[in-house]
Amino acid sequence: ESYTWIDGRTFYESTDTATYHTTNAAGCDSVVTLHLTIYHPQHTADSQTACESYTWHGQTYTTSDTYYYPHTDAHGCTQVDTLYLTINHPQHTSTTQVACESYTWHGQTHTTSGTYYYTHDDIHGCTQVDTLYLTINHPHHTASTEIACDSLEWHGQVYHTSGTYLHEHNDENGCSQVDTLHLTINHNSASELTIVECESYTWNTTTYN
Repeated sequence: ESYTWIDGRTFYESTDTATYHTTNAAGCDSVVTLHLTIYHPQHTADSQTACESYTWHGQTYTTSDTYYYPHTDAHGCTQVDTLYLTINHPQHTSTTQVACESYTWHGQTHTTSGTYYYTHDDIHGCTQVDTLYLTINHPHHTASTEIACDSLEWHGQVYHTSGTYLHEHNDENGCSQVDTLHLTINHNSASELTIVECESYTWNTTTYN
């Protein structure tokens, strides 16, 4: 950077023309010529953006800031390098969900309870991992077969004809449950007989006189 010579002058650039007049030990005039080389160290500056951390000159940094690295260059001069560092920290999110039958998350449909992960790049290009804690409730769809005379009451509804009937309602988890009834209705029949007999007649184990 600079050099101060014997005459008190300070030089900031290289020179071969500087002289100094003095008297030597014998009392004669003496001229000293200065052959000077001035080295200017290259102070570098660098801007970097990184995810989570950045390693520079063997040191790892995890926060945004301005950092300096002083060292000796090839000419023995002190050189200071500067780093303008921006560290982006991705936001790793977590979500808890309860659903019936299935749940679609980031375009993927899940039908079983579990913990799921979704890895993607955020707006800074950093890897972000989102977590889903998922509970899937499966309603119990019941089916029953019934045979009845004339009519049957099922879930508050009276049915008089045979058929398959459905009853949709929410279960204890709020999921839509469908119950199925396979119903056969038998209708009572009445008959009338006219009988002429002598003395007595037995009908359905009863004797009439």
